[in-house]
Amino acid sequence: MPLMSCHVGMGGHVVPSHYAQSFDSASSSCRTNPALCVQVAGEETVIPRAGQRLAEFGTAVGTIRAALGPEQEARINQVLSECANEARLKVLLEHMDGKSPTPVECDEKKKFGGKVRTRAQFFGEEMHRAAFQCVQEKLSVLRPGGFSLEPRYRYDQRTRQRELISAEEEQALLEEGCFNELKGTIKPDVVIHSGDPLQPQAVYDYKFPCKNTSEFGWCLYSRGPYAGRRQNAVYEEVLGTRPSQVLPWIGVIP
Repeated sequence: MPLMSCHVGMGGHVVPSHYAQSFDSASSSCRTNPALCVQVAGEETVIPRAGQRLAEFGTAVGTIRAALGPEQEARINQVLSECANEARLKVLLEHMDGKSPTPVECDEKKKFGGKVRTRAQFFGEEMHRAAFQCVQEKLSVLRPGGFSLEPRYRYDQRTRQRELISAEEEQALLEEGCFNELKGTIKPDVVIHSGDPLQPQAVYDYKFPCKNTSEFGWCLYSRGPYAGRRQNAVYEEVLGTRPSQVLPWIGVIP
């Protein structure tokens, strides 16, 4: 599959143009406006907000200060990979009797889960949902208080300062229709940190390709403050650490 490019939807949100070829929710594509995530991929239903806050602050902030060592990083990678495999299998068992969809089935567009979309989009959302539940359970044991699921960051390119937007603030902005306030923000799937989400140590995004492919690319922003740049480059600039992708059966890759 060629590298995915992105187009901008309502409010500057960026969505992969080859979305139909991938089990990919808005949470793993380029994001600058969560409003479209809700309307197109149901991103805000992927994980309950209460669960997100529990994942961020499972223990008191500041209890995990040590640098992320190679052994724990390897274990985290293993957990994320296991969750990708489990999520894919769970969704395919529920909706395809365990079989992989054909390319035609991936592209089929009709009402899935109460919304008109492609099967790839629906499976992408469902697989992300299952993966996040799995990650929350396992990392809460392995690294309590030292990870966040779908944290949203605002970044000032001038001062190079990042700011964490709380789930409560994000929801309030959405309800008030203040989408411009979230333009240019990013929302990676999993962030490993020191106990403070503003101190990232590792960053991951889940990818669930629908069609068989040997190429996996990061989304390309076409508009907004990051136009012409790849999602991974933006993540690295904002969060100060090189992000990785997580795919079923393949595992963690840069």
